[in-house]
Amino acid sequence: MASACMGDIAILEVALRNRMDRQLSLIALEQAGTEDWYMAGLRFDDRTQRQIREAWGHLTIQQKKWHTHGHLVAALTFGFWRNLLENGGAIHARWPDEGSADYENDLWRKGIVKSFPGGRRHAADANAKWTRNYALNIVKTVHALRNRVAHHEPLVNGVPLPGENRRITLADAVRACFDLAMILDRNLYSWLMDNSKMKLVLEHEPRSIE
Repeated sequence: MASACMGDIAILEVALRNRMDRQLSLIALEQAGTEDWYMAGLRFDDRTQRQIREAWGHLTIQQKKWHTHGHLVAALTFGFWRNLLENGGAIHARWPDEGSADYENDLWRKGIVKSFPGGRRHAADANAKWTRNYALNIVKTVHALRNRVAHHEPLVNGVPLPGENRRITLADAVRACFDLAMILDRNLYSWLMDNSKMKLVLEHEPRSIE
């Protein structure tokens, strides 16, 4: 099951980062005249800036000179994109000019929301309001599943959600993967429905032992 999850989530991660990268590029182009959003002076919090620096440090000299944008985006983690859907944290923490990032107004409303063209309909079908937190809840569930299987943790008793002191069933975690596909791209959702290994393996999900 872990192998099946990693295969499907890898596809979802690429779709998510490509969508969000495109919207960040458009925001940066409007505000700073460049599509290289990581160089455009956007108000990223300290955590986001640290993750960008770490990704930059993983690039080779050639990658830093040629096609840097694509290489940098590929080096950023799933958690990086999830974090951009949160509120935003401190900027220059513990410095005299300390401030706070506002991802709701500076990122989400300025374009990141367009990364999820199917979001509003998905929320309406669930009798919920389409918000940044709605998208975040889906993405962070997929991220939690991804980390669970990547770290070789058991899935038999479900997937714990970091910071929430609760766990969800494996079936619910897999459902979040399909939810993410739906809000990103309906064609991707249809493809995943027809080709997902998770669906096949889940039918043989092991049950917890009492």
